Amino acid sequence: MAKIQEMTQLSPTMEEGTIVKWLKNEGDAISPGDILAEVETDKAVMEMEAYDAGVILKIIQQEGTKLRVGEAMAIIGKPGEDISSLLSNLPKKGTQAKGPNPTSPSPSGEVSSESGANGNDRAITQEKAIQEKQTLETPTQAQFPVAQGSAIPTKNSSSSQKPLPLSNIPRGTLRVLASPLAKSIAIEHGIDLHQVLGTGPEGRITKKDVLDSLNKGFRPSSFDSDKMSQDEVVSLNGMRKTIAKRLTESKQNLPHFYLNVDVNAKALESFRKEINDFQTSQNPDSANKVSLNDIIVKATAAALKLHPKVNASFQGDSILQFGRVDVGIAVSIDGGLLTPVIRDANRKSILQISKEVKELAKKARDRKLKPEEFTNGTFTISNLGMYGISRFTAIINEPEGAILAVGSAEDKPVVENGVVVAGRVISLTLSCDHRVIDGAVGAEFLKTLRSFLEKPNLLLAVG
Repeated sequence: MAKIQEMTQLSPTMEEGTIVKWLKNEGDAISPGDILAEVETDKAVMEMEAYDAGVILKIIQQEGTKLRVGEAMAIIGKPGEDISSLLSNLPKKGTQAKGPNPTSPSPSGEVSSESGANGNDRAITQEKAIQEKQTLETPTQAQFPVAQGSAIPTKNSSSSQKPLPLSNIPRGTLRVLASPLAKSIAIEHGIDLHQVLGTGPEGRITKKDVLDSLNKGFRPSSFDSDKMSQDEVVSLNGMRKTIAKRLTESKQNLPHFYLNVDVNAKALESFRKEINDFQTSQNPDSANKVSLNDIIVKATAAALKLHPKVNASFQGDSILQFGRVDVGIAVSIDGGLLTPVIRDANRKSILQISKEVKELAKKARDRKLKPEEFTNGTFTISNLGMYGISRFTAIINEPEGAILAVGSAEDKPVVENGVVVAGRVISLTLSCDHRVIDGAVGAEFLKTLRSFLEKPNLLLAVG
């Protein structure tokens, strides 16, 4: 009995498709799994396979027609079967998405009457091209072995032909012959198509083959079980639990907003080199080399002293502006993060800050910090520049009102005296608690900080 070949849903989100090209003509014999046409879906151009055996008795919709899923495309049945009743009951649906090329072959392989005197030659040439394309697209057993336990039938093969052994062939090197829908279902259910026996033409895996595997309770074989990474449950230590709790509360309870500024670090790097050269000249064996971060700590502390509204904390019914400037430095340690605090950072020299940062960072990594050395800071700096991070945003270390995220120094063009020149740039991002700090207040703070970093000699004039 003749059946309607409908527009098939080729992807989970597909609602309609456009017939790009018919790969079978009226009168062609087909089997389940044969590719009937190329269809443009919402994702890509995909192959649509047949689900019934028989002969294409009628192609209802031409190339370029857009159809909704479930609309009729063709009629498949036995040779000579009467399909007049099916044709008379077909609804007139589908819209022409694009007009067919007058010289393109019709689904029956004939050229439109508008093709001119050379129509027959064109038809022969196009038919030959289609046959050559199908020949090239049909892999042979020598080219592409299929899944273990199956073999690709060829014209010269017999039913007694032994399957190709694949025990020594890596999985990733095998080409799987499967319809797009079969592949989609396999991905959705985690099925390894290398383990599915294809019953379609040339060993092609069809939708039915994949569903049969599901019904048989498919499980990943031991083919590569020894190579699969195993899940690992890592228990939270006390530090990680505290970090998770505090940062979640901070992100949920504090209305964060972010301000970003790029700093020309050319003068900053020269300033650092001068300090270290001086250190070496006084003590060649000195290991206390100043880092850019040490200078940023000093500059930040100086800017905080000038902008006390940023050096503040929300207290529920009031805002506390700290008289002290205690800057916390985020230090990554095994299993978590600590923020040792540089007390009265604005009153200390860059060399003092450099030495103290190194000492506290070592104690943090050795888990020897005392509570008074990592609590009650007024502001925090998080620097990921040493990891090559250009810029990022940090979560405020509650109850502080802000945190500064520092990126890496990178080669970028900068403008000096109206001329674009090669420069070194550091990106700074200030995360602010909007209950404490307004946008203009944060912007003024960053403006002052940038001035200190781009003209670091000014730090010698502030206490």
